[in-house]
Amino acid sequence: MIASLHSSTRSKLVATAARAAVVGKQHQQQRAFTKSISPSALNNHHIYDYTTTNNTNKSLPLFDFFAQTKPQQSYKLGHGAAGFAKKRSNTETSVITSSSWSSESAQVGEDAYFRRSDAIGVADGIGGWQQTAGSNSALYSSQLMHYANLEMDRFEDTEDPMFFEYSQTNPVDILQRSYEQSLVEAKKSNVLGSTTACIAVLRHDELRVANIGDCGISIIRNNHYVFRSEEQQHAFNFPYQLGIRSRDQPHHAQSFNIKVKKGDIIIMGTDGLYDNLFDKTILSLVRDHVQAHTIPGNAQRPPRVRNLQPQILSDILANAAKEVSESKRNVDTPFQRRAMEEGLLMEGGKADDISVIVAVVRDCEDSPDRRL
Repeated sequence: MIASLHSSTRSKLVATAARAAVVGKQHQQQRAFTKSISPSALNNHHIYDYTTTNNTNKSLPLFDFFAQTKPQQSYKLGHGAAGFAKKRSNTETSVITSSSWSSESAQVGEDAYFRRSDAIGVADGIGGWQQTAGSNSALYSSQLMHYANLEMDRFEDTEDPMFFEYSQTNPVDILQRSYEQSLVEAKKSNVLGSTTACIAVLRHDELRVANIGDCGISIIRNNHYVFRSEEQQHAFNFPYQLGIRSRDQPHHAQSFNIKVKKGDIIIMGTDGLYDNLFDKTILSLVRDHVQAHTIPGNAQRPPRVRNLQPQILSDILANAAKEVSESKRNVDTPFQRRAMEEGLLMEGGKADDISVIVAVVRDCEDSPDRRL
């Protein structure tokens, strides 16, 4: 036992030294935000590359680096999730049918999601496969989120090489690896399907987003939007999607890096949320909830938000979207407006699976430089 303890301690020391060397190199680099010039970007003006440019400063010796570096601000995500599966006919498949499948993701109809303190993700299985023999978009979306969650686990495993890539985590890479694993599973079981997806990873004070298709993510700060993703559509109601027969690939995803602050509210959802609720409606519901948890300020102290519960807020948003989706009246919805622009007549809300994740940026309980 003593020998194994010594071996474990030695491994940690080696890992720490290796990580320090990697960070020392990173310290001499700065992030550059540039428009992509890849072929896929020519058809999508919202794809960006986050390239790295070298700093010409002389690199610091290891001990000098630790003497001069400042701890990075680190945050975690407090999160909640809610969802409703749409009502389906007996001929429609809305659940996973593989008895051997044990998932690290949650399922809502053909939607799936995962959530953790450093990442959230949603996927929306494409319903257009329902009439195709051997299809199961519910299983496909669930597998994608399952493997995305497992990929995130690797950054916490000291025995995994990905442990040393913690600070360089790229959600597009996460999407790529989980997509490849999903393809393997789908081919093994001869399952057809495809899915849209959105993954967001929190590293220190930066939220890194990869979004392909018509899922969405927004960030609200001080009762105002500071970020909102846009849909990727080939045509009306034909989103970019990942699947065996799809030409779309993870590298076609929109990619964004956004600096976040304590108290920021992150809303992520499938199109069941964003097709039924306007952004202004979502913002109004968030404002009402925040106001109910705000302690008024005075001349000496500004107002403070206390006990903001992401689970309650996700329930509020999911219920609001569900109410509209089941309405038979001629309600005004984002999806209805887009349909009318295409010359299509549509009344009532859009019946769809609804999945909502709400995450609140909070201080990390550990020391800010726990991970280098």
